[in-house]
Amino acid sequence: MTGFGRARRPVGRDWSGEIVVRSVNSRFLDLTVKTKETEVTLEPVIRRVFARHVSRGKVEVTLRLRRVTAGHPEITVDEDLLGALLSRLTELSKKYPIEGALSPRDVLTIPQVLTVEASSDGFSPEEIASVEALADEAAEALVAMRQSEGAAITADLEPRIARLKEQSAALAARREEIARQLAATLRERVLALFPDATLDPGRVEQEAALAADRADVAEELQRLQGHLDQFTDLLRKPPPAVGKTLDFLTQELHRELNTLSSKSRDLRSTREILDMKAETEKIREQVQNVE
Repeated sequence: MTGFGRARRPVGRDWSGEIVVRSVNSRFLDLTVKTKETEVTLEPVIRRVFARHVSRGKVEVTLRLRRVTAGHPEITVDEDLLGALLSRLTELSKKYPIEGALSPRDVLTIPQVLTVEASSDGFSPEEIASVEALADEAAEALVAMRQSEGAAITADLEPRIARLKEQSAALAARREEIARQLAATLRERVLALFPDATLDPGRVEQEAALAADRADVAEELQRLQGHLDQFTDLLRKPPPAVGKTLDFLTQELHRELNTLSSKSRDLRSTREILDMKAETEKIREQVQNVE
């Protein structure tokens, strides 16, 4: 499900923190946490928090920390590189009209000679707890937005499921009529193919009954209705994570409809089943967006 969340708060006494999270649709949980190299120890903390709140979707979390008190940066000088450079300049100054000395400004312009890093003292338990609370706040904002989207998806799915139930009931109501039509058609074809043959009426009726029994769809319709009822119950009282269950039920709906289609010997029923399959595909597309 798509969503966005943001949270800001102090992180201990020395930092101000912000977490921004975005999510898009995905069948599984794909969680990415972006931090600076000096903040990498906070990544597992943030990852645990979001794994508690979200179970599906491609989720990207970004941590931004800003120091609000004076820090103690670590300045590293690559003395080997600087010495080699000065030595080379001294040699060149004997051949060319250049100076063999460097001013502080010159040193600052040389790549890789100076490295300035923030203090690597790590984060205190208080600061880690603050980051965890910050992640919780951002995750709750994300979930709230996804819940709003979920309500809109539910409003779209409910009438589609209701329509499938009506179509399934209509097929069930016509089941005996279809069986009688199939038996009558079989008798007519046998008599048309063998008009002069002496046929055992009992045997013809037996074959007609067997053909009707093979084409009977009572079990498929019963299972289809059960899946639709379960789908409705999950929409009305969804558990914390319902998306994968709805996805599975949609697959089962497709399975039963395919069986109905293969057994159908009635043009009207075939058209109804094709319409139901098209509706189920629309439901499947929506279910991919559900947590």
